[in-house]
Amino acid sequence: MSSRTSTDRTTWAAIAIGVLLLGLVAAFAVGLPEVVDEPETELSLPDTLPGGYAAADDAGSFADGEYADQAEDIARQEKANSDYGNRVLPEVLGHAAATRTYVLDGTRAVFVQVFDAEGGAFAPNSLADPEGASGVPANEMVAVGDGVCILSYGQGSTGEEPAEPVFSQCQVTREGRTVQIGASEVDAEELVETADTLLEDL
Repeated sequence: MSSRTSTDRTTWAAIAIGVLLLGLVAAFAVGLPEVVDEPETELSLPDTLPGGYAAADDAGSFADGEYADQAEDIARQEKANSDYGNRVLPEVLGHAAATRTYVLDGTRAVFVQVFDAEGGAFAPNSLADPEGASGVPANEMVAVGDGVCILSYGQGSTGEEPAEPVFSQCQVTREGRTVQIGASEVDAEELVETADTLLEDL
């Protein structure tokens, strides 16, 4: 087995384990409402999103790509993660919610959650004052189009200008419904545009 193949499998294994945690963190970022017995409505996320996003729980999303030989295993784990998250989030929050992972260009994982709740309670664990920080702060919070995004930078960002974010997570809310979407190596502007389109389609 090549070191590249081993690294690839480790990468997607980490993503598969991490998607549930990211979904739960995002859910709590919206804010916990009063718990009720059953949500009044149900939410579900589509198999594809505009811009080439394909559900990671579909093995066909990896066809002819560098993860093609791992497609079945990845899809099976992602399906289990989504099923679990889609059961837990509504139970905990007391309103309709759904989570699903997508893949862009067959390689880049994109995490999506949708909630029947107003957004706004959305922030990183800490925001360092740039003037007092040595180098570039680890997190930055910015307005992007119709959304708000948290941009996270790697520890190597020590110059006056940050490198590209290692992870971006954006929240867009409209008429009582909120989409949160996060990914590495995807521009925040593109994430917000995708969230906008998803809100229009739901």
